[in-house]
Amino acid sequence: MDVSRLSILVVDDEATVRSVVSELIGGKGHRCVTAVDGREAVRHLDREPFHLVLSDIYMPRMDGMELLDHVIAHHPGTRVLLFTGFGTIANAVEAMKRGAMGYITKPIDFEALGEEIEQLAVDLDLSSSGGQLMNEMLRRFEQDLPASRNKRMRNLVDLAIRRIADAESSVLITGESGTGKELMAALIHRFSSRRDKPFVKVNAAALPESLLESELFGHVRGAFTGAVKDRAGRFAEADRGTLFLDEIGEMSPAMQAKLLRVLQEREFEPVGSNRSRRVDVRLITATNRDLRADRREGRFRTDLLYRLNVLEIRLPPLRERIEDLPELVNFILARVSRKLGRRPPLPERAFLDRLGELDWPGNIRELENLLERCLVLGGGDRLGLADLPEDYRAGDLPGGGTGRLSQPGPALLPGLADLTLEEARELFEKQFLVQILEEEQGNVSACARRLGIARKNLQAKLKKYTLDPARFRPR
Repeated sequence: MDVSRLSILVVDDEATVRSVVSELIGGKGHRCVTAVDGREAVRHLDREPFHLVLSDIYMPRMDGMELLDHVIAHHPGTRVLLFTGFGTIANAVEAMKRGAMGYITKPIDFEALGEEIEQLAVDLDLSSSGGQLMNEMLRRFEQDLPASRNKRMRNLVDLAIRRIADAESSVLITGESGTGKELMAALIHRFSSRRDKPFVKVNAAALPESLLESELFGHVRGAFTGAVKDRAGRFAEADRGTLFLDEIGEMSPAMQAKLLRVLQEREFEPVGSNRSRRVDVRLITATNRDLRADRREGRFRTDLLYRLNVLEIRLPPLRERIEDLPELVNFILARVSRKLGRRPPLPERAFLDRLGELDWPGNIRELENLLERCLVLGGGDRLGLADLPEDYRAGDLPGGGTGRLSQPGPALLPGLADLTLEEARELFEKQFLVQILEEEQGNVSACARRLGIARKNLQAKLKKYTLDPARFRPR
């Protein structure tokens, strides 16, 4: 399923609403399926994947809040947007805390709804190689929830959104290949004062020097063979917006000098022209190279490095934020399954444990390729160790990587076979809550944010399991 064409499920007990919203969605080139209530919606969700569920809150049999809980539990890659009356906005806000992407008030503002749908299409188009996780970080940040289970990554996202985004300074994003540098750049742009202006991307390693100059600065007619008309370059396209220049370390010395002039003078000359053009562009660059080492060895200009590296974000590799791996696996499986037109399989615990033991030299991109390979060659409703390629199951891995752990950990809860499913679920939930309380030192608000649930819901669970937060506070 192509993410540029969304598959949307509209759930409302009013036939007029279903009809008008369906017409809007179809007019934008997206696919629409309708349901009269939550129960019918669940049947559709069980048969096929959807990018988005648009649902009223108050409906017979199964309302929008119950449907939201079902989607979050069983279809983690599907977004939910709610319709609500002005008198029930508080309920919609509560739904956002539980995982909804937002709400539209009734009577429906169709222009606002259309913008939400198109923004989701853009978000999902950014969702290769870790974009799903980055977009999930964004959703959580907007709901004042932890952006990542990894403390370092949480701090980076918070820094990028709260401090770096609104600065006009140049940003250099560094990190290994496949860590999500492009998505971090998009995140910075989205929260900047330039968010309503263009976000333009160029890969400096993808073009030879002769074409890269024309790509960046444009050219005039007759500047070279094949230049049959004037062409505005990427700097001109990004005027008053953001230009993301990836693989900056691959740029030749001559192009480095031209780029330096743009940063110093805020102007450039199109190829074949003797007239300068002024631009107002914020530059974000990225590289997987060590530019400081390149500078010492004369491969990268010192003055350009200082201009680019006003603010630096160093993204950690996947092996250093392995806590995010289970959630990332679910999002990638949901995205790739949509592309294949099937329901995402459930990854088994042994499958996730093995993935957590690996080094991941290719980072999120390697994980994405592996999961797509498992899906294409598998086909079942679960993913286990047998679905992994042999070189990932044991021993040395492709690219020279090795397992991080010398041996698997102990079983999580011995004796589970003697319990009913409900008893096992409650035992796990209680032990999990104890672990979170210990790590957050009895801070109920921090635990609720980390778990992604409302504080009052967490308090109800603590009461159910007779867990006193005071027991976990420092003495």
